[in-house]
Amino acid sequence: MLLLACLFVGIGLVTAQTQKVTGVVISEEDGQPVIGASVLVKGTQIGAITGVDGDFTLPNVPSSAKTLVISFVGMQTQEVVIRPHVKVTMKSDSKLLDEVMVVAYGGATKRSFTGSATEIKGDKISLKNPTELSKALNGEVAGVQVMSTSGQPGTNASIRIRGLGSAYSSRAPLYVVDG
Repeated sequence: MLLLACLFVGIGLVTAQTQKVTGVVISEEDGQPVIGASVLVKGTQIGAITGVDGDFTLPNVPSSAKTLVISFVGMQTQEVVIRPHVKVTMKSDSKLLDEVMVVAYGGATKRSFTGSATEIKGDKISLKNPTELSKALNGEVAGVQVMSTSGQPGTNASIRIRGLGSAYSSRAPLYVVDG
């Protein structure tokens, strides 16, 4: 009888060392649930991802754990005290960017860009009143040669950038027309 009593007390102590934590993660901006946020018990490998409703469940959280760390891309990481039910409001982590340039292999800030890029404003182009964009670039950009391949009206000019070409790529320019 004593052995059975010790067994039941031992089982009670073992199961009391973990707790179940549930909660919901919402955005401060619009009050909508944050889907796919990472919820991690600080100092352990125990974690979960929020569902479609922003809810999460951590079934075996040690009672010695005190803090949850919630993170999501574009939002500030939050640390909250562990309770049986947690409601977390995530704040936006927006940072203003300098000038961002679109390059062939991704994006770069103007400061870190090592290539050559030129911007021609629309008012400069409108002063020339060109019939084609290629003819509007003539004399505006250093290292760009604009050559008419035929005298026929309405044909586009051939544009070369810094010489005759490249060994492995095209010498055709990339046009980004905004507006």
